[in-house]
Amino acid sequence: MKNIKTIIIIVVLAGLAFVAYKLSDKSTGSNLADAALSDFAVKDTTSIDKLVLTDTEGNPGVTVMRTAGGWTTQEGECVQQHLVQTLLETIKYIKVKSPVSKGSIETVNKSLAAHNKKMEIYQNGNLIKTWYVGDPTQDQYGTFMLLKDEEKGKSPEPFIMHLPNMYGNLSTRFITSPLPFQCTEVFRYDPIDIASVEVTIPDSAFLNFKVLANSENSFSVFNNANAVEEFDTTQVRNYLVGFRKVHFENHNYVLPKTSVDSVKQSTPFYTIKVTSKDGESTGVRIFRRSQQYEKLGLDGELLEFDQDRVWVELENGDLVVGQYYVFGKLMRDIRFFAGPQFQGS
Repeated sequence: MKNIKTIIIIVVLAGLAFVAYKLSDKSTGSNLADAALSDFAVKDTTSIDKLVLTDTEGNPGVTVMRTAGGWTTQEGECVQQHLVQTLLETIKYIKVKSPVSKGSIETVNKSLAAHNKKMEIYQNGNLIKTWYVGDPTQDQYGTFMLLKDEEKGKSPEPFIMHLPNMYGNLSTRFITSPLPFQCTEVFRYDPIDIASVEVTIPDSAFLNFKVLANSENSFSVFNNANAVEEFDTTQVRNYLVGFRKVHFENHNYVLPKTSVDSVKQSTPFYTIKVTSKDGESTGVRIFRRSQQYEKLGLDGELLEFDQDRVWVELENGDLVVGQYYVFGKLMRDIRFFAGPQFQGS
């Protein structure tokens, strides 16, 4: 009888220990699912309200949130909407291309544990799935991925995933650096909302100008604080229209910090400041960009400066790349309004 009681106690304790283990396992989020999980897709992407992207390579990571006005960072800053839409498209349409062969599961799992991009998917405020994105297959037609479901646990087996009718590595869609997500907008003004534009040209200060909008169809133009009596009103209107939609081309992925500081400490090519009728202003400093490779000008001489791009310093201090095609329309001087015969003060 005593032996039976001992056995019962041992069984009960073992059972309690097992339950405690399972609960602990779930609380730490490290529990494995009972079977391989392959349901990566989320069909209702309209209810996805948060995505968190990180990696094992030390990048800062990205968190984007759905708001009434579109997707933003956690801090409410603008993000590139098309990059988020690419992620949502992937979440909705991703499919299993094939299972990983039994003999390769352990190797692929080890590789995914050491090197991966991780995306956490939140739906209606709750974390529902986590994707671990690994390397492409040898033929580049699939990508090794592992799924963790918040209810079922982490899949013990990875899968080869793909998007139908797409060739290439899916991992390039999962960007874990904040820079590419940042919006490229510099100026966005309706012309009727502009109160003034002030442009200085340090190396040719006699050509500086300022435009004041007195009303919708009335303007004043100044050259170094001196009023210009005769100017082309149509040119003024055309110039202000140029501030409707101005974006820089790319972030700085070339210059180290010391070179960035050197550029910003040099004399600007142009400075432009726009003030709206509500008193808010936006300004940039524009710098010439050294020619990146040997190129001859029309005169046969080697070009010192890039003829297609400039450096643009934003108000937050970031140095970005701008196209002459975009910023050249804003880099005018007083002669644009008063005529080439104008004699600056």
